[in-house]
Amino acid sequence: MDREDRITIVGIARLEGVEVIDGGDTVAVRLRAADDREITLLVPQQVAADLKANLSVGLQEAQDRRRAR
Repeated sequence: MDREDRITIVGIARLEGVEVIDGGDTVAVRLRAADDREITLLVPQQVAADLKANLSVGLQEAQDRRRAR
């Protein structure tokens, strides 16, 4: 397996903070891992907007499924 083919999976315990940097072009998302490490994701603004939209849809669908039970 090439280094480029590896997937990294990290259990996240909590959100530490979010900062907009690079004049608004990038969002720095600070997370606390389950093993207490701090992880920072540097996310382009458009990717952050896409993530927000997809999370909203996915969470709403999950909530609808729970209500339907």
